[in-house]
Amino acid sequence: MKTSQVSEPPDVVASDSSRVIKRLSLATVYAIQAVSANISLRESKSCKFVIKCTSGYYIPTLSEVIPEELVIRITQLLSRVLEVDSVLEVIDHAEVALFDGSLISFLWGYSKRPLPKGLRSTGYSNFSNLRDVWYEIFKKITEIVKLVKPLFIAKTLRRSYYIDILLSEETPKEIKSEVNDLILINMLRRLGKIPKQPYILQPVYITTDKLPKPLNSLNINLSPLIPMTVTYVAFNHSIQPYQVSIPGVWGVDELIDILSSIYIYSHTGYPDPLRLVHNKCKLSNEEFKYVLYKLGLSTIPTGRELLGELL
Repeated sequence: MKTSQVSEPPDVVASDSSRVIKRLSLATVYAIQAVSANISLRESKSCKFVIKCTSGYYIPTLSEVIPEELVIRITQLLSRVLEVDSVLEVIDHAEVALFDGSLISFLWGYSKRPLPKGLRSTGYSNFSNLRDVWYEIFKKITEIVKLVKPLFIAKTLRRSYYIDILLSEETPKEIKSEVNDLILINMLRRLGKIPKQPYILQPVYITTDKLPKPLNSLNINLSPLIPMTVTYVAFNHSIQPYQVSIPGVWGVDELIDILSSIYIYSHTGYPDPLRLVHNKCKLSNEEFKYVLYKLGLSTIPTGRELLGELL
């Protein structure tokens, strides 16, 4: 599908976050920073930022030692909480919200597992298990859907949706397991089956039964986020397409209108508002040292000082 002409660019909100995790000799420390920006290209060009941060640490005990992967999983969920919180604070009269990552990546991580007893956080300490954190994300995205059109733009693929559409039923499973959407789309583009100019692929609609576990079996009403609309968008002639997922079922004309409206923000091949907040949210080494100081952990050794390594 070709893009359409837009008379006036919409005001957009973009959000991204970064995380730093360091293992000290006695604790694992984390810091998260999310940045959201409200950007307008209309007559009164403006840019408004909101920054939200949290930090904390996990100290293992004799009765509780958890894998580092769980700490990483918790910080991933908390970073999503910060992103959706900051978007709601800066949304104002924006019409479109841009998120870095697929909608599934924001809904990933549901579990009834309790948070570790040794986990401490400077904020968001009211959660008792992973499900509480997940539900906070789900609830806030639901609020955002009522206010703007949220576009979840993924640079890397967590799931493929076009393989069964683009490949015939006779294609061996071994071949299907070795390819993903991007491989097939780029191959079709080289063969001339997909135009060289910017384009939008015919969308597919993902219902609850097509979601990964455990999302496909939760006793929770996932509307208005699911069903969701998934497509791929190429913002210029040379850059690979990006997977875009949008809560709800969007018709072709609606999809073309909303995606075409952000092309003016995407001359580099990727939405510049997302590029801006990605660069703004990065935590520096000095900032992380300050986090350690505020947590009272700056004097705890890492165990690697004799090698001359610093945090």
